[in-house]
Amino acid sequence: MIVATIPVIGNIVDFITGNLINIVGGTGALVMIIVTWVAKKYLIPYLTVESRRRYAAYIAAIADDVTDELRLKYPNKPWVTYLDEAVDKIIKICEISPEVARRAVSASISRK
Repeated sequence: MIVATIPVIGNIVDFITGNLINIVGGTGALVMIIVTWVAKKYLIPYLTVESRRRYAAYIAAIADDVTDELRLKYPNKPWVTYLDEAVDKIIKICEISPEVARRAVSASISRK
């Protein structure tokens, strides 16, 4: 009787391990789908925002430098007179829209 049950136990163990590998493989695929979804939903937007934030910091630093340079160049004139020149310089340096450049210059002047 023991001799007859050994092949049966071997077949049962093979069946369980074979199915367990298939179940784990399916679970791994499901985990990968979930990880991909989480990355698309949370990680990619964060990275996009972070690069935009760095770009905005660069524009702000350039606007600060440009307005400082123009204040030194025209010390007796109010900032309104050299606002257009500052906007033109920032547009040329950063290749951004005039509205963004105008807002960067206004923010830079208001910080001083």
